[in-house]
Amino acid sequence: MSFIRRIPIPMSGLALGAAALGNLLLPYSPIARAVCGAVSAVLVIMITLRIAFDFQAVRAELKNPAILAVFPTFFMALMLLATYLKPYAAAPAKALWVAALVLQLLVSAVFLVRFVGAFKLAQVLPSWFLIFVGFVVASVTSPAFEAVALGRILAYAGMAGYVAILPVVVYRMVKAGDLPEPVLPTVVIFAAPPSLCLVGYLAVAPVKQVGVVYALLGMAAVSLLYVFTRLPRILTNRFCPSCSALTFPIVISAIAFKQSSLFFATAGAGPLAPPGVVAAIDAAVVLLVAYVAVRYAFLLLSPGAEPQLAAEPATA
Repeated sequence: MSFIRRIPIPMSGLALGAAALGNLLLPYSPIARAVCGAVSAVLVIMITLRIAFDFQAVRAELKNPAILAVFPTFFMALMLLATYLKPYAAAPAKALWVAALVLQLLVSAVFLVRFVGAFKLAQVLPSWFLIFVGFVVASVTSPAFEAVALGRILAYAGMAGYVAILPVVVYRMVKAGDLPEPVLPTVVIFAAPPSLCLVGYLAVAPVKQVGVVYALLGMAAVSLLYVFTRLPRILTNRFCPSCSALTFPIVISAIAFKQSSLFFATAGAGPLAPPGVVAAIDAAVVLLVAYVAVRYAFLLLSPGAEPQLAAEPATA
């Protein structure tokens, strides 16, 4: 039971990153995708056990905006895992997908009422992007469940949400200064929204507009450049639960780059990069996710891990 209590809610970000990594690696090996899916499923089960057997503590943690803002990654991971399940149990997979989407939107609504309604600039973190854009994972996965029309609505809603929250988060970073160490890794989430919106748009748009693809790709490139300038400090700091943020944003950025390259190649403009460069990027992404997973394993299994698993501060 003590081990279950040490499982941090932000670990759901790693579960999401692992599930997304499986999709990135599918062209190389279905076995690699299956392994990533299994890792993600194990992490989701662990978090579910924490919620079930330590509910009151989890409920108290979710009153912290830093924790509640990353909680949507749990449901985002479930939506991706539903696509893994579909070939074996289509009806349960769709039920899981629908339930995860509904719960994701419910968490976002609770967050908006609780924290946006009583807005405090000091509480704004890059993880707020997950509230306003995270549900676009449903757009990415909607074709698998014959829900493209819904996915299209969510994709455009996510783009609108990104445009709305981006100035707020940027202003907070400029005005209030750097983030404290326990939440500093959430800076990497900057890279996720434009890439996620791009992948969602390519998945559901009946006619892809080159201008939209270029705009989102440009925002993704700028966001990644900013993230890369912050990575050295993040990687040299003490490892903490919020380091799960190092996974999904980078994975979805690689997926967006690969799918954009395919889009431009299909449109006759040629790929964005030669296959060797794409393979090198994918290899780097795998190493980063593996690094975070191994560090998480040491964190959870270390007897002295509890102090580092404390919830992030309520204000930043």
